[in-house]
Amino acid sequence: MLYSKQSINIIIILSFFMSVLLSFHYLSKYDKLTKVEYEQKLGHSMIKSAVQLHWVEANQIINDLNNNKNFLEYGDDYDEFLPQRILALYYYITGGSILDKNGNYEINNGKFLYITLKTLLFYLSIIYFASKITKILPIKNCFFIVLFLVFEPTIFQFHSSFWNESLFFPLQILLLTYLVSSPANLFINFLIGLILGVMFTISQESFYLIFPIIIFQIFKFKKKSFKIILSSLLGFVIVLSIIGLHNYKRTNAFFFMNDGAKSALYLYIAPSVLSISENISMNSAKSKMNDERFEWIDKNEINASFKNGSFRDLGSVEDKVDRLMYYNYLQYSSLKIIIKNPISSAKFIFDKNLHTLVLDPFFIQNFYKFEVRGKLRHYKSDTHKREIPYRIVYSLILYTIMLIGFFYSLKNANKVFMFSIIILSLYPIFILGWMGVSRYFVPSLIYLSIFFGNGIANILDMIKWKKL
Repeated sequence: MLYSKQSINIIIILSFFMSVLLSFHYLSKYDKLTKVEYEQKLGHSMIKSAVQLHWVEANQIINDLNNNKNFLEYGDDYDEFLPQRILALYYYITGGSILDKNGNYEINNGKFLYITLKTLLFYLSIIYFASKITKILPIKNCFFIVLFLVFEPTIFQFHSSFWNESLFFPLQILLLTYLVSSPANLFINFLIGLILGVMFTISQESFYLIFPIIIFQIFKFKKKSFKIILSSLLGFVIVLSIIGLHNYKRTNAFFFMNDGAKSALYLYIAPSVLSISENISMNSAKSKMNDERFEWIDKNEINASFKNGSFRDLGSVEDKVDRLMYYNYLQYSSLKIIIKNPISSAKFIFDKNLHTLVLDPFFIQNFYKFEVRGKLRHYKSDTHKREIPYRIVYSLILYTIMLIGFFYSLKNANKVFMFSIIILSLYPIFILGWMGVSRYFVPSLIYLSIFFGNGIANILDMIKWKKL
């Protein structure tokens, strides 16, 4: 039979080997050093942008480990907590090096095995997920849910990359498994808290995911929910405490949110809102915010150094107390602009969210082919413009199927489960939609796979019914 547990296992195995082959292809083609117009050192086609930060941090961690620093001391300021530590652990165990003696990235240094292991982790989580949902949902629906998760190109492409999504997806799969099966077991709910904590270490924007899960637990377990919520919170707090202790050992300040999370609004949304609200150019808005920033620094006697004093140059503050005050200022001044101009903020965020919702199955391929900045960047290139119509059509087709699946689920699924799926799917829109980056919406596809599977199954049933 087409729709069976055996056929589901076959497509999982087939997808795994296809992913491994794609990784091998990409590494054969792009694991190389290239001359980059805006850098003095040679660049790497697969390691740049945010990915590059993690490799640099991983190299620092390995150096610290070789210098006999303990767990609570190694590393420096970081972007996200976990990805670079996993990367460092891999190269520490295998004995490989990340950078050569000239400070350039090593090539042919075990990247294929690293990517394959990450890919295997994803497919193991899919196997576990499939074993659970086939006991709860119709087998036809399960078949198309799993088919979507293992072959949808927007998800599939990240397995053959070093982006954080490839680490984040397996944890989402485990969370989705929990929502489908909804066990009341305290230990399992404790593990859910740990999972949410680990998700935070990979993507700090996922910090608030604990709240929709708590709401789910309240409505699902009702009078029994108090102990269940506490068990999940305990798991979550344990992970935050480890991060906080690590930061305290390094800086004498207990915190678990890094500086990047505080400066994002300042860099990416506040100047656009100010530009719209005061009808001034972006450059004027940035200049105004920059002048106010330096006035605040002088007034509060913050000892900061800057490379060029431009808007994007946030500078360096050595004193830990001053650094905390400085980044709090960046966050609060941004929020002040956003809150004081609700109409301009809403207009900007709505426009950016539309960009976020347009899926990009070509992202990884273009990331390897093009540069991040400069004349050879992908954004606004002919390739980018040519792909937009295909991306829009593809996105509309998927969302239409999911909408059909949503109405099907509305009639057949548990309402609490439905509510949770919707909230989790919309979460990236609320948290990161203002960035206008379609990559940030990809994790939502993991949760929306339920609606896709139900939608395809419902469409096939309607076709079969009409033929009869």
